[in-house]
Amino acid sequence: MPQAKGANAQILIQEETTFATDPATPDARKVYISGCSLKLNRALESSDILRGNRNPTRPARGNDDVSGGLSTELQAYIGLLLKATLGSVTTTGTGPYTHTFKVGSSLPSLLIEKGFPDIGQYFKYNGCKVSRLSLSITPSGFQKVDFEFLGAKETTGSTSFDTTPLDLGKVSFDGFAVGAIEEGGVAIGDVVGIDGLTFENDLDGEQYLLGGSGTRVDIPEGTVKVSGTLKARFKDLALYTKAIAGTESSLRVLFQLGTGDGSSGNESLEIKLPELIYAPNAPVIDGPKGIIVELPFEAYYEDSTEASAMQIILKNTQATV
Repeated sequence: MPQAKGANAQILIQEETTFATDPATPDARKVYISGCSLKLNRALESSDILRGNRNPTRPARGNDDVSGGLSTELQAYIGLLLKATLGSVTTTGTGPYTHTFKVGSSLPSLLIEKGFPDIGQYFKYNGCKVSRLSLSITPSGFQKVDFEFLGAKETTGSTSFDTTPLDLGKVSFDGFAVGAIEEGGVAIGDVVGIDGLTFENDLDGEQYLLGGSGTRVDIPEGTVKVSGTLKARFKDLALYTKAIAGTESSLRVLFQLGTGDGSSGNESLEIKLPELIYAPNAPVIDGPKGIIVELPFEAYYEDSTEASAMQIILKNTQATV
């Protein structure tokens, strides 16, 4: 019998209508990944009973913890994952289309299938919600992004949930695709990168009930937290002065292929943090080369027109994410 190979594995996702329940009609989408750690973990709980000798008694089963993540690249056709992260999307246009993602009042749940077609084995995870998105923006190379999940249950089988998934292709953005970067609403040319840009949903993973067979019955979302670190060449005190004074600022990064109008080969993705403040972090001397200032920040919503701590605008040929 052949061994399953990671190169032949596939990941499918579909939004659920009802939490932790298969959609009535399979309509999954293929996701291009570099790795997937999503799995079921179930601890064994030891007994403290003494049986008259030193041998232990049989352990009890703990609760089911479905968790893990997907590692991929920032792409033009991962809109469903972005919706699952922020919670809200508005689509305009008649082709190409503009999808605007903002912080929503709730999060959708996903069905995620981890498939090994070469040996005909499939792991289906229901009730998956995004707990965290992590992204580092770099001057070159593909932009790596990780999505971490909490889920409700795992089911194994010998056939896929959807044997004819939608494949939108892989259209990735790299560092050369950065068409614009703005700080405080003004173009800035000295940014080296943005490290650890993180969007967290503060999920409650402790929703277990008596008689619930150790399965999460819900995964409520909490208050969003958006943070990261801006890295720039140290040329003056402008950014550091903002940090010391606690002055509100903003960040906007635009990735663009071709014209960026959203037609095939011209996709774009804009990440905007409309309101943020920096934490002071003076540049250090760690050698003879150029000095970099690294300023941690947190984004928030107070009175911006976007009404969202993070906004993502994606333009592509996809009518519905």
